[in-house]
Amino acid sequence: MENIEWEYCREQFDVDGSENDCIQKTEKILDFANMVFSMAYSSTDFADLLPKAYAPRRLHIPTHHLIKEENKIKALIDTYPVTLRLQGESSSAVKAAYVGTVSVHPNARGRGYMIELMKRVEEDAQKQGCALMILNGERHRYQHYGFERAGIRYSFQVETGNIRHSCAQIYDEAYMASPVYHFEELGEQSVHLDWLYALYERHSHVRARSREDFWLCLQSYHAAAYTVLRDGKPVGYVDLSEDGKCISEFAVEDIQEFPRILYDLMMDFAMEQIGINVGMDETDKIVWLEKVCDYCNASMSHQIKILDYEAVLEFLLNWKQRYGTLAISDYVLGVRDAQRGIVEKYRLSVTADKIRVSRTDKAADVVLEALELVRLLTTNLCFVEQCKGVQGKIKNAPAGWFPLPFYLPEADTF
Repeated sequence: MENIEWEYCREQFDVDGSENDCIQKTEKILDFANMVFSMAYSSTDFADLLPKAYAPRRLHIPTHHLIKEENKIKALIDTYPVTLRLQGESSSAVKAAYVGTVSVHPNARGRGYMIELMKRVEEDAQKQGCALMILNGERHRYQHYGFERAGIRYSFQVETGNIRHSCAQIYDEAYMASPVYHFEELGEQSVHLDWLYALYERHSHVRARSREDFWLCLQSYHAAAYTVLRDGKPVGYVDLSEDGKCISEFAVEDIQEFPRILYDLMMDFAMEQIGINVGMDETDKIVWLEKVCDYCNASMSHQIKILDYEAVLEFLLNWKQRYGTLAISDYVLGVRDAQRGIVEKYRLSVTADKIRVSRTDKAADVVLEALELVRLLTTNLCFVEQCKGVQGKIKNAPAGWFPLPFYLPEADTF
């Protein structure tokens, strides 16, 4: 770093502290972030984009990591805590730090501030008991800090012709004669919120929201959520992107009715086409979306950095078991730490009644670099390795284990 006096500050506001003081301090931080992003992209207002983190009553949630020169902010990273919980009362969970609002003053670039902040953020995440860090951004920029793309996202494209023809094949003519479903924009005081949150809990393999922040999460990035009504009663919800061109999340009581719901939605909103994103674990949705789509793309999802391999690998294997069949077997995975010049080995064990990951001294079935591990075990590249047969790096992996899932709806991102 250049010979310039600077200081690192970690700020998190007390939930019991003065609300006005908290608002004033946060406004200064967000003014800086808004300025940096508005200069680089388009006009930005983080308080408006992410009310789940920056609404007045939520200002105690994020942690602000700052570098200042002469008491002026020059670089910023915010972290938002996320606890990922598997469906079920006694299911496992992992704590994560979602990294966002990453900004450096244009005049302070090249001074190593982002390197310093990323190091501090990781240290803080470990102190808070986080098993992994998550972010969204330019892939190769963040590879430098140990992040890699993880998971598989399926994006379906549906046009009016697709939905008309497919509904004609699925339902009888009388059922398609007039609208069945109606859509009501979801407000924070909606009488349906409790029912919709219970639906979200039942239909999500992994939950990242509480009832308290459910509605705020659905408003992220100017999205608009709508209750799906039939005869005045809720049967589901859809979360539409700001431009109305994409359903970033949906849940319905009866998935077989989704084509009919989608038909009424597209007719009601005069949509010529709509995109729909789902994770690879949402197999019931994928079956029906394939029936009505024009085409589908598969892409990588979020970027992650694993801090606790035992906790994260065990969690992801349990997630996979929610919708797939894992062969009963053991597999020893070696993770090479290039900086320390060592290989740490983990025994992944699936039995008839339990999944466990633990450190081991046994010989590794495969040794991978940290970034390589994320790529090969969670993304489409897993299929590429499998196609290589005996030449593939994970040729001896137990049947059904990989790729591991990792996808969160946009409402859960930061």
